[in-house]
Amino acid sequence: MVELRIFDTPVKIKGTVLVPIVALWGIVTWLGFSWHPERGFWQGVLIGFVTVLLLAPADFGHALAHIFSARYAGAPIDEIRLSAGMPRTLYWNNEVSPDVHRMRAIGGPIFNVLGLLLSAVISAVARGNPIIRELATWSAVGHGWILLAALFPLPMVDGGTLLKWTLVARGRTEKEADEIVRLLDWVLGIVGGIIGAGLAAMQMWIGAVIVAGIGAVVIAIAAGKIR
Repeated sequence: MVELRIFDTPVKIKGTVLVPIVALWGIVTWLGFSWHPERGFWQGVLIGFVTVLLLAPADFGHALAHIFSARYAGAPIDEIRLSAGMPRTLYWNNEVSPDVHRMRAIGGPIFNVLGLLLSAVISAVARGNPIIRELATWSAVGHGWILLAALFPLPMVDGGTLLKWTLVARGRTEKEADEIVRLLDWVLGIVGGIIGAGLAAMQMWIGAVIVAGIGAVVIAIAAGKIR
């Protein structure tokens, strides 16, 4: 494990963080060869590597952006952990107001919104350079995906935090807010399963697996099987 400090915030990085990075490199390189068979081997591998260098900050930068929003809220992050799973931002003091909870949670989404907009602009103006446009498009996709996932109303991501503490700020108890978030996750998980079944009936197998898989994960989280 590597330990360092970024803006005085402890960041612990496990070696397993390389596993999804290498896997992502392989996937985007394979897709690049599929979409551009005219590319040479080393060119395709290099473009895939640069693509990963642009995709990784969408995820890791999201976590690091919480450093600034948490400090602005007056309740700094105590530790960030990066491993093979989702980056984790840890706060030892959670006895703070709903507004502070929400302010701490908003840094990552703001970072991804800015990254998405910048990448989209570069992609739009780089029409004369297909490789730069491709890289910028990948970056936009990465920021867009992380933004969407972060705003999903799950307890362990920003969307769940924002929803829960907004409910509390409007008069709900923490227990009531948690139950509402859990109920919403059940509904979304079931809807995902139904949509996945519909896609499977239309023989849209990849979409069916993705949507149904997401629905299954959401249901598992709602049922407390994943924390």
